[in-house]
Amino acid sequence: MRTTALIVILGLYLAIPGNAIAQDESSFSFVSDPGDYIGQGQTVLFTPDTASFSASISQDNNRIFGNVFPFAGGFWFFRLEAPIGQSLDPGVYEQATRFQTDTTPGLDIFGDGRGCNMVTGRFEVLEAVYGPGGYVERFHATFEQHCEGAAPALFGEIRIVNPPPPPQLTIQFTVNGKGTADGFGAIRLSGTATCSTQTTVNVAGVVRQRLNRFALATGTFSGSVACKTSPTAWSAQVIPSGNVPFGSGMATADITASGFDSNYGSFVTVELEGAVQLNRSNK
Repeated sequence: MRTTALIVILGLYLAIPGNAIAQDESSFSFVSDPGDYIGQGQTVLFTPDTASFSASISQDNNRIFGNVFPFAGGFWFFRLEAPIGQSLDPGVYEQATRFQTDTTPGLDIFGDGRGCNMVTGRFEVLEAVYGPGGYVERFHATFEQHCEGAAPALFGEIRIVNPPPPPQLTIQFTVNGKGTADGFGAIRLSGTATCSTQTTVNVAGVVRQRLNRFALATGTFSGSVACKTSPTAWSAQVIPSGNVPFGSGMATADITASGFDSNYGSFVTVELEGAVQLNRSNK
């Protein structure tokens, strides 16, 4: 995922001066009680000047996961979850455990080689703005975590601030309503592809033509298109896969077009079903 910035300010706000944390940048900080296993009694603050950050939200906006890698060494991770089936929206989440259930939220703050087998605690989400594809635009939460049921606590605050999410890749794919069939039973289809940003679109499809009650011509094709922001022409030859050749008349083309969205590291796929009138070519 795209790099993010985080802020964790603290359950004990007096431990870190208010002017030590910029309110519009990301960071991670916590105050650890003496005897707390995870924080080891430390008071810690990381900002983009001292660490790198990343965070992502699940596709259903149910759980957020992030990591912090201090430049001086070490690592920290956090995971906050709403109860199963719920969105992680602003609100107070009581009786949190290490793993979410249908009725309880999930909470896990760990790092530097230390983690809890059992977690009890709570957290409050103060702000949550999510984009597509796991993108976290803004997130702000405070938390209180107890490890293995012990009384000492880890208090902290997380703030994530990112620019608005970049647009997702969109693909518009068309197939012409007319195609050609040659004298050897093969056909040629054509159409256009238009993408919101330049990318390579992989195309695959199957064509079926019912010639009569007993004869069904079928064929598959695949290829790629250098898709641009203006309509780009594509064409494909389809050779019958059996002994039944294509001929004049109506056929159905089922096509899948897929392109890689570099902003989100995922593929965007569109599916198209089109009716094509096949006419015999003179060639």
